[in-house]
Amino acid sequence: MCGIFGIFLHNATTRPDEKALESSAKLLDHRGPDASGVFSNDGIGLAHTRLSLVDLSPRSNQPFWDENRRYCLVFNGEIYNFHELRNELEQKSNVKFHTTSDTEVLLQCLIHYQAENILPRLEGMFAFALYDSVEKSILLARDRFGMKPLYVYEDNDRILFSSEMKAFRPWLTLELDQFSISSYLSGFGGPTRGFTFYRNVKSVTPGNVVRIQRSSPASYSKYFTMTDFWDEDALDSLNRLRPTQMVDRMEELLYRSVEKHMFADSPVGAFCSGGVDSSLLMAMAARMHNNLAIFHSNVLGSWSEHSAALELSKHLKLDLKTVEVSDQDFVDQIPSVMEHYEHPYTYHPNCAPFLMVSRLVEQHGVKGMLSGEGSDECFLGYPWLGRKKIVDAYYGAGKRLRNLVHRIPNIGRIIWPHEGNSRTIVRDLMNRCEILEEKQLIEQVAATFSKGKITDGSKWTVDYLNYHLRTLLHRNDCMGMAASIEARFPFLDNEVVKTAVNMPYRYKLRFSPAVLEKAHPGIRDKWVIRKVADRYIPRSLSQRIKIGFWTTSFQRMQISPAYFEQSYVRDLFGLSSSQMRCIFEQADQDLKMRLLHLDVWQHVCVHDQPKEKSLDKLRQHIKVSPE
Repeated sequence: MCGIFGIFLHNATTRPDEKALESSAKLLDHRGPDASGVFSNDGIGLAHTRLSLVDLSPRSNQPFWDENRRYCLVFNGEIYNFHELRNELEQKSNVKFHTTSDTEVLLQCLIHYQAENILPRLEGMFAFALYDSVEKSILLARDRFGMKPLYVYEDNDRILFSSEMKAFRPWLTLELDQFSISSYLSGFGGPTRGFTFYRNVKSVTPGNVVRIQRSSPASYSKYFTMTDFWDEDALDSLNRLRPTQMVDRMEELLYRSVEKHMFADSPVGAFCSGGVDSSLLMAMAARMHNNLAIFHSNVLGSWSEHSAALELSKHLKLDLKTVEVSDQDFVDQIPSVMEHYEHPYTYHPNCAPFLMVSRLVEQHGVKGMLSGEGSDECFLGYPWLGRKKIVDAYYGAGKRLRNLVHRIPNIGRIIWPHEGNSRTIVRDLMNRCEILEEKQLIEQVAATFSKGKITDGSKWTVDYLNYHLRTLLHRNDCMGMAASIEARFPFLDNEVVKTAVNMPYRYKLRFSPAVLEKAHPGIRDKWVIRKVADRYIPRSLSQRIKIGFWTTSFQRMQISPAYFEQSYVRDLFGLSSSQMRCIFEQADQDLKMRLLHLDVWQHVCVHDQPKEKSLDKLRQHIKVSPE
C-alpha cells in the first residue's frame, strides 16, 4: 500500500518543482513510511511513498521504470495473481524480471497488453499511473470496487492526480463544491465517484481508466461495472447446485481467497470485530498461520462485541489485542478522522474505532490486515434486507390505497395529499445522480436477460456493491492508511463476488422458522456464509445476530448552539449569529451532526488549521449523554 501523486503540464517546456513534489510526497507519508521518491522532467512530475509488503528491497521502490526507461509506474495496491501473470509474461513474451514484486509485473503487463484487456484480469486492489516518456502520455486506472482511492484535478494548464486530495495543496488552493455540500446537508452520505467536495476535483470511478495527453482534456472510459458480474452460464450452473454443494463451493473459493490475501513479505493480521464474517476469515487464516495477530476495537457500552471477539480468540488459541473506545473518543477523534477521511463522515460514525484499532495494529508492527468488508453486500447481510419484501409490500399497499382515495371526486386529493418526490430528485440533481444512475443501469442490464433470470435479490447485491460498498472501502482505506496499515478484503475476490452475484436468492436469505431475530423473524441472512462458518467456529459465533460495529454516539451528542457563534459554517452561508442559532435550534439531530462535520471539515481540511484548536472547541461545546 502506498501513496501516489503526479502533475502533467500542457506546457512541455516547464519542469515541475521538485520541492513541491517532495511536499506532496510528505503529505502522503502516512500511506508509505518505508520509502519515497520523486521524478521531475519537462512537463511531468511524479511522487511515490511506499509501504512495503512484497519484495521489501529498495529495488522495488517507485517511481519504477522499465529497463529501457520509456515507461514509468507509480502504483498503490496489491495484485494477488501476479505470480500467474509473471509466469505468463516469461513464457509468452520472454520478459526478464529483476525483482520479485507485483509492481514490476503490473508494469510489464501494461507494456505488453492493452489496458482494457489486462485490467479485468487483475485480481486485487489498485490505483496507478503509467507514464510513457515517448508518447508523453499518462494512463490512470482504478480497481473495479474502489478499494484504492484516486483523485484528479484538472484546469486549462495542468492535470494533477493523487491518492489523497491533501497532496494537491502545494500546487493550488482547493475551492468548495457547493452542490456536494448542499446534497450532503440534504441527507446524502457524500460523493464517492465523479465529483467531490472540492470544485474541479474528481474521484475516478472504480473500474475506470483515464487517458491524459498533452493539449487535451483528460479522457475517461470504463473497463468494468458491477453489472458485468452477471453471467448467464453462472446463473444456470449455480441454480442447479444443491445446498451442500453450494456451501462446498463457497468454502473452497473463500479459503483460496484468504490464502491469496495472506501473501506478503511483511506481517499480516486480521481485524476481529466479533461478527461472523471476520470470524470466518480469521479461522481460515489461522489454519495457514500459526501465530496470527488479531485486533479488536471494543466500543464500550450496550453494543460492545468484545465477548464474541474474546470467545473466538480462545477458540482459535490466539492472543486478542484490544483498544477500548469510549463515548468521549467519538468526540476527540473527529478532527483526526476528518484529516484522513477528507470530507464529512456522518454516514459512518464508527470511523473513530477504526482509526484507533489501526493505531494499535501499527504499534505491534503489523502492516496488512484482513477485513470482512464485502460479505454483507455480496450475501445480503444487512438486517433491513431480510424484511425488505414485507416492508415493500406494506408501502405498496399504502400507495394503492392512496390511489383509490384520489379517485374520490373533488375531495380525494384533499383527504390524502401527495407531496411527490421533488426533494429526492433535487438531492439527486445536486449529487449528479451518483446513486440514481447506477440503479437505472442495474434495471437496464437486468432487462437484457431472459425474464425472471435476474431476481430482486441479485439486483440488491449489485446495488450494494456500488455506492454503499465504496463508502466502506473509503473508510477502511483512509482510517487504515492513517496508521500505515493496509486493509485486505478476501470477500471481494473476483470469483467470490461473481459467485455471490449469480447465486440464487435462497442461498443468501433463506426461510428458517427457527430464526427468531426481531429484525427479520423466520429469515436467516447470509445463509451460505453461516453454513461455511459452522465448519470452522462454534455456532454461538457462526449464527450470531449481526451488530455491525454499531454505535449510537452521534445520536447522543449534545451540541451547544454556542459552537456555531463563530464558525466556518456560519461564514459559508453568510448568516448572522441569531440566524445561525435559529437554524440550529430547528434542526434535528442528524442535521446538527452534519453541520458540525461540515464545520470541522472546513477547519481541518479546507483551511488547514491545527487539529488541536478544533479539538478544544469540540470539548468545550459537546457532551455525550449516557445510553
